Amino acid sequence: MTASPYFTNPVVDAADYASIGWAIARGHGYPEAIFWHPPGYPCFLGAIWWLVGDSFLAPRLVQACLGAMNVVGIAWLGGRLFGRTVGLASGGAAAIYGMLIYFDGELLTPTLAIFAILATVISATLAAQTHRRALWICTGVLGGLSGTIVATSLVVPVVAAAVARKRAPWILLGMALALAPVTAHNLIQGHEFVLVSSNGGINFWIGNNPRYDQMVSIRPDVEWQRLTQEPARAGVHGQAASSRYYVTKSLSWAAANPWAFARLQAHKLRQLISGDEIFRNHAIYPSRLDSPVLRLLLWKIPFLAFPFGLLLPLALVGLWVGWRRARFLAALVLGLSIMALAFFVAARYRMVLVPFLLIFAVEAVRWFAIEAGRIQRLLAGACAAALFLVANVGQGPMDDRMNPDAEYSLATRLGTRGRVQEARALFESVVAHRPDYVEAWLNLSVCYDKEGLTREATYALARAFQADRVAAMSMIRRFTQEGRPEVAERLLAHLREMTGTATDGQVTEAHEATK
Repeated sequence: MTASPYFTNPVVDAADYASIGWAIARGHGYPEAIFWHPPGYPCFLGAIWWLVGDSFLAPRLVQACLGAMNVVGIAWLGGRLFGRTVGLASGGAAAIYGMLIYFDGELLTPTLAIFAILATVISATLAAQTHRRALWICTGVLGGLSGTIVATSLVVPVVAAAVARKRAPWILLGMALALAPVTAHNLIQGHEFVLVSSNGGINFWIGNNPRYDQMVSIRPDVEWQRLTQEPARAGVHGQAASSRYYVTKSLSWAAANPWAFARLQAHKLRQLISGDEIFRNHAIYPSRLDSPVLRLLLWKIPFLAFPFGLLLPLALVGLWVGWRRARFLAALVLGLSIMALAFFVAARYRMVLVPFLLIFAVEAVRWFAIEAGRIQRLLAGACAAALFLVANVGQGPMDDRMNPDAEYSLATRLGTRGRVQEARALFESVVAHRPDYVEAWLNLSVCYDKEGLTREATYALARAFQADRVAAMSMIRRFTQEGRPEVAERLLAHLREMTGTATDGQVTEAHEATK
C-alpha cells in the first residue's frame, strides 16, 4: 500500500493524529491544553516516532504486530469460553478478516483500541476465574486505557464492573487510576474538567440531529469551522461548556421531535447491521486498488457485502444460542452497540464489535453442525437467512474512486508542499464530482494562479463565490491568518478584476491582518 499517496499523506482525523504524534516525538509535548481527541492514539504514534524517527511505515508495522496479537487474543478468548475448536476457528477467521487487516494499515484508532479492549476482557475473564484482586484492578486500568484511545470504549470496564458485582469497586478504582492523568492534564493545562476529550458533545450532535445524513458528511474545512464555532456565536465559551452545548441541543431536539428521533435511531441501527463498510473521512473500498490482500478479503457483489454481511447473521444466531455461556461477551456486544448508536455509525467505530462477533459466529456454526436438533436448525436457518437479507440487500456497488473530502484534504497537503500540479489535478477531480465544493474551487484558483493561468484562476474563483460567497471570503481571510497574505492578495486581485467588489482597502486589510 506504499504506492498510495495517502500512505505518506494522511488526511482529516489521521492527519490530526499524525500532527500531534510528530509534535510529541520532536519533544514539543502535547499541543492541546485540553484534549480534543482522546490522547491515547496520538501518544502511541509519538512514542513510535520518538524511537525510530520519521517513518510512515513504522507505526503500520507495529499495528500489524498488534493485529496479529489480537488474533491470538480472539482465539484464546473463544477457546476459554466455547472450547478449543471454536477458539482456533475464531482466530483463523480473525486472521483473514479484511477490515481488521485494513485498519492495521491506517493511522487510525481501531487496531490499538481492539488490542486494549481484548486485554481488558481477557483480564476480566482471568479475574473471574481466579478471584485475584490485582487482576480486577488490572481490568479497570486496561479498560481506562482503552477509553483514552476511543472514549466510548469506557463501556467495557463499566460492563465488567456490572458483571463483577462485589468486585466492581476494584475495577472502577483501576479505571480511575488510568484516567486520572488525562483528566488532570485537562484540568491543569486547560483549567476545565474534561474526563477524556472535549469532542464528545459535537459528535453526539452530529449523530443526533434533524439533518443526520448531511451532518455526518460535513466538509472538513469551512463547514466544519462554522459548526465548531457555533457555541461561541451563541455566547458559550470553553471546551467543556461547548461540549455540553451540543449535548443539550441534541437532547432538546429529541424531546421536541420524539418520532423523528426514533426514526433516526432505527436508521442508525440499520446502518450498524449493514454489510456495507460506511467510511468516515476516507473511503474504504478504493483502498483495494492498492492491495491484493484487500482485493481478496474485502468486496461487495449483489446480495453480499463481504465480510461483515456474512459475519452479522451468523453472529446474531451465535448470540442467541451462546449468550448463557458467555454472558459477559454478550453484554459487551450490547453495550458497544449502544455506544455506536448513541453517536453515528461508521466502519471504524463498529470495528470494536468484530472480535466478539467472530467468536459468536463460529459458535453458531459449531452449534448448528453438532448440537442443534432438526426444528432448531430450521428456526436458526430461517433467522440467519432473514438477517442475511437485511444485512446485504440494497448495499450498492463498491466505490471505485476516493471520496471528494479525502481528495480535497490530500490536495491541500500536496499544495502546501509545493506539488502544485498534483494538487491541481485532485482539486479538478473534486469539483468535477462536487460542483458546489467552494473550498476546492478556491484552492483550484490558487493553483491556477501559481501556474500563471490567469483566466482559469478567475473562473475558478467565480465558481467559488457562486457556490458560497461567505465561505469564499472566509477562506481568503484564513490565508492571511495562516501567514500567506500574498495568496489572499492575489485572490482579491482576481476578484476585483472579476466583479469590482474587492477594493484596494480590502487588499490592504488582507495584508495587514497578519501583522
